[in-house]
Amino acid sequence: MKNSMLIVVIVFSVFGINGQEIPDGVRYKKAPDAVNNATKASLESALSSDSLPKNVFGDVTVVGPMLWKSLKPSADKRLQNTMPLILIVSGQSVEGKRIGSGDELEAFWKLFRSKYPGLKDGKIRKGNVQEISYYWATIPFDIEEPFWVIEAGTDRFITNFTINDGKPRLLWIDRVDDLKSLMPKAPSKHIVKRESVDR
Repeated sequence: MKNSMLIVVIVFSVFGINGQEIPDGVRYKKAPDAVNNATKASLESALSSDSLPKNVFGDVTVVGPMLWKSLKPSADKRLQNTMPLILIVSGQSVEGKRIGSGDELEAFWKLFRSKYPGLKDGKIRKGNVQEISYYWATIPFDIEEPFWVIEAGTDRFITNFTINDGKPRLLWIDRVDDLKSLMPKAPSKHIVKRESVDR
C-alpha cells in the first residue's frame, strides 16, 4: 500500500493534477479552468478569421525573438519601426518586438497569417515540456496561465495571456524552435594567401 501511495504522489508532483508536465526549475502558476477555457475559445475565434481579432489584443503584445526573426525579412515599415524589445537569451542579446497601436497590430496580424497559413486550422493545446522550457528560457518573469500552444503543421507557437478587466489579452506570442538558431554565427575562418610583390 505504501508503494502505491508513493507512486501516486510522484505522478502528481511530476505531471500536475491535470496531467500537464512542468519542467523542473520552471515557476509556473496555473489559472482556473474557466479562465483557461475562455482564453482558448477567444484564441480559436481569432484564428478562424483573417481580420484582426480586436478582442484578443490588449495595450501591448510582445512578438518573441524566434517569431520576429522569421517575420522580420517580410515586415513593412510599420512593424520594422515598432519598439524593439532586447532580451538576453543564453548570454546573448536577441530582438523581439513590442506592438501596441492599431496600425502595428494590423500589420502584424496580416503578416503572421500570410507567413503561416496553417494557423486557420491550427490546434490549440496545453504546452509540453519543450515548449514551456523554450518560453522560460526567453523571459525574465514567471509563467502564469492562460498559456496555450498553437500547433499549425510543423510550426508551434506559444501564447501567454494576461487577464485585464476579466478578459484575456495576448501578452506574448512566439514561435518555438531551437534557441541556438538565434545566436550570432561565428565568423568563418578564411585562409588568405598573400601574394609576394616585387618592389
